[in-house]
Amino acid sequence: MKLTFIAAIALVTVAPLSSGYAIKGDVVNCRSGPGTSYGVKKTYTKGQNVSISCQQAGTSVSGNNIWDKTSDGCYVADYYVQTGVNGYVTTKCSSSGSSSGSSGSYCKTLNQAGLSLIEKWEGF
Repeated sequence: MKLTFIAAIALVTVAPLSSGYAIKGDVVNCRSGPGTSYGVKKTYTKGQNVSISCQQAGTSVSGNNIWDKTSDGCYVADYYVQTGVNGYVTTKCSSSGSSSGSSGSYCKTLNQAGLSLIEKWEGF
């Protein structure tokens, strides 16, 4: 039972980090900042996975003002990223646009999610 618990925690903790989130638009711009007025640094294509390092508010795209900073260091409108929720999925970026440097709150969120999953699965 302890081995099952450890394996489930490892899976919940590592899976979102390794797989990333799929791009929903055909061709999506990744910009130097969280808004449409920032220059395009690169593009992603539909189905391509991106890892999100942090998120912050920016220009609203189809009613969604969240922008995702990718591991490539550029920003994609969250509207075009299939995160599975209509809100933040990780830490907010610091005012300089980078992550806070600590994964503490993100890991706590993942750990709580893992514990909730295990409680349901194990019938606690």
